[in-house]
Amino acid sequence: METLTSPQSRLFGALAYLLFFVSGILLLALEPYSKDDYVRFHARQSIVFSVAWIAVTVVFSVFIAILPGALGRLLIGIKHLIDFAFALVWLFLMYKAYSGERYRLPQLADWADAMGF
Repeated sequence: METLTSPQSRLFGALAYLLFFVSGILLLALEPYSKDDYVRFHARQSIVFSVAWIAVTVVFSVFIAILPGALGRLLIGIKHLIDFAFALVWLFLMYKAYSGERYRLPQLADWADAMGF
């Protein structure tokens, strides 16, 4: 598949995910990347993906702290599996961005578009 994005845009699209929401915010704030629609797409999606990952981590951490013994340990195991899945998606998003594809995470990309940043 031929890509219409420049190699520099693809590189910075992938870098938008590197430091989670921090790199997304930086790329939205820095010229000339803030004007590159491809980089902006991936920076926004990176921010929303990072926030979702943090929210899931916080919710699990609260329940792990509240639940006694075996249930808490079970949730720790489930949380590790979910973190592994998030990490795989994170790497996949970096790969897709570097490949020149605007891969949209179904619900999260819509939220990023709706927020308008």
